[in-house]
Amino acid sequence: MNFNAPEFLFFFLPITLLVYHTVGPHLRIRVLLVASLIFYAWSGLLPFALMVATVVWGWLLALYQPVRQRAWSVAIAAAVPILLLWLFKYVAFTASLVGIPLSHLGPLEFFALITVPAGISFYTFKIVAYNVDVYDGAIERETSLRRLLTFISFFPPLIAGPILRYRQLAPQLRKLETDPQLKIDWREALKLFVFALAAKIFIADILRLMHERYSVATGGTQLDALFSILSYSFVIYFDFWSYSVMAIGLGRMLGVEIPRNFLEPYLSFSPKEFWRRWHVTLSFWLRDYVYLKMGGRERYVRNILIIFVLCGLWHGAGLNFIVWGAYHAALVIGYHWLQPWWDRLPKGVGIALTFALVSFGWPLFYLDLSNYLTLMGALIATKSAVAPVFGAQHWTYLAAVAFLVFVLREDRLLLLAKDQAITGSPVVQGTVFVATLAFLSFGRNFIYFQF
Repeated sequence: MNFNAPEFLFFFLPITLLVYHTVGPHLRIRVLLVASLIFYAWSGLLPFALMVATVVWGWLLALYQPVRQRAWSVAIAAAVPILLLWLFKYVAFTASLVGIPLSHLGPLEFFALITVPAGISFYTFKIVAYNVDVYDGAIERETSLRRLLTFISFFPPLIAGPILRYRQLAPQLRKLETDPQLKIDWREALKLFVFALAAKIFIADILRLMHERYSVATGGTQLDALFSILSYSFVIYFDFWSYSVMAIGLGRMLGVEIPRNFLEPYLSFSPKEFWRRWHVTLSFWLRDYVYLKMGGRERYVRNILIIFVLCGLWHGAGLNFIVWGAYHAALVIGYHWLQPWWDRLPKGVGIALTFALVSFGWPLFYLDLSNYLTLMGALIATKSAVAPVFGAQHWTYLAAVAFLVFVLREDRLLLLAKDQAITGSPVVQGTVFVATLAFLSFGRNFIYFQF
């Protein structure tokens, strides 16, 4: 179920909120759990069963972990969710790497042909982190399966993040069960949800329609190739950002605070800073559960390369994602080596250079390596008598989006603005919501829906 789907907006969400805020505190968690399970079961019974089984496994392994904590216990706890992730997401890619036809995979062919369960990469990382934190003594093991299952299946961040830690949500879930009266700032919650939904439709999805006018096979002018690259940079940002902000708004409607996942990343001065501001919860997850456990800065280049290749694979099963991860590793390592020179750049130059370098990597999300090289070549190749794909109206729209990101900024307009006359006005919010509904047919699935 998508946040921009009519069944979510007109049935699931209002019914859930009505029941949730009507029942007593002792029933809130049950209502939230049932609603979250229904939300995820909408994507299919097999993905639903897979997620529940993963949570039960992680809960049992943590609950009955030996008193003398042993590495093998947490390894087994993490191995099963990771194995299931590999079976459902990576088995076909693995077979292609070693040259095995799908028809020769036997029982594994089923996993190679099935659609990747929605959000599997997100909830796998959450349950693995839970078991590792229990092993490390960072948190107490959860005796209530209901509470842990509510944490993993909590529907606002379930499909596309943020990747929450149990320590972030557990105290809030316990408070929901005891607090007689939830204090909900409906104006702020609705503001975030409504304007993020509008950004999804009017920026991510409509700009995506423009972006798809360009085909690598047929090509166009050099400016067309540049438009294709820059437009997708904003498409993937606002597609992912809008989901994360809607999740924060939905969480606040339920009395739960969800952390930000984006800190205006396109204003980053360097590639290293970019990864502190883009998909923050994933960056911190990889830092805490992989990078630091490999020794951190002791073998910086090796560890950064491993981290970013894993980051690429987490995003998708394909050589293009591995190359994308390696590309960002090269950017971060390159900045590490050139930092004394880079840090002397004017701020605007550093931001523009970082944005350009990041943008040139994004086409690897939807192109194979051959087509990616063709697109990059189109930036420098000259063709005579080629009709442009994108006109002045497309560039004007793109420029308006860039102005919003780099000048107006969402922090000033939305995320850090309190009681602002424009975005905080119920009249403005209602108008924006109605206008968004009028263009809802332009809506697409979130890009991260199958991650």
